[in-house]
Amino acid sequence: MKNSYELLFYTPAEKRILLGKSIGIMLLLNFFFYQSMWALFPLLVVGYLYYQMEKKLLETNKRQQVREQFKELMLLVSTGLKAGYSVENAFLSSYGDMKALYGKDSSICHIIQILKSGRENNVPFTDLWKQIGNQLKITEISEFASIYEISYKSSGNMSLIMEKTAEIIVHKIETDKEIQILLSARRFEQKIMNITPFLIMAYISLTSQGYFKSLYHCVPGVVLMSICLLVYLAAYVMSIHIVSIEI
Repeated sequence: MKNSYELLFYTPAEKRILLGKSIGIMLLLNFFFYQSMWALFPLLVVGYLYYQMEKKLLETNKRQQVREQFKELMLLVSTGLKAGYSVENAFLSSYGDMKALYGKDSSICHIIQILKSGRENNVPFTDLWKQIGNQLKITEISEFASIYEISYKSSGNMSLIMEKTAEIIVHKIETDKEIQILLSARRFEQKIMNITPFLIMAYISLTSQGYFKSLYHCVPGVVLMSICLLVYLAAYVMSIHIVSIEI
């Protein structure tokens, strides 16, 4: 999209946190499974994959935030349509409320700014919404863009269609939010289970010093610990997928 706004972006602080967590994971795995500087080199692969996975999760969370913001926008637009605004004016007039709710740097405010800029340059709203949907890859926004385009071309009752569309989209997003709330307890359990092996190993190391030492400095021990690490990583990835549900 040719505009000055990034709808999904990572702040420098978020990038530093991702990098720090990846390095921390590498050091943690090295300490518990190898205790060797040489092991850090192959663990770079794990660190990189962890970075990419966490980045994807962060992106998912950001999309979820945009969906929530879009829901509030649709509620405002629906109210504006009932008050007699045109579809375009209903979107543009909601900027002040969205700014008050989420701040001027929020994705939803950037979306409204794109709509405003497009209107000033005589770019059809249908094209703008298609571009926004393609950039964000959010189902509800893409579906709205398609419905808006069809309604616009068919010269139907735009206000009524948009009101009904807003109701459906809001209901879908709220349903998804309820599912995510129900899954939050499972996600907490998942995090506890992910750190449990390290707590057990730390306890054994503290109460029986040298218990794992023989495994760190011989080939059979390194092979065994590598197998254990692979099993743990596979279980970790599986647990991430189990608690990830989209509707």
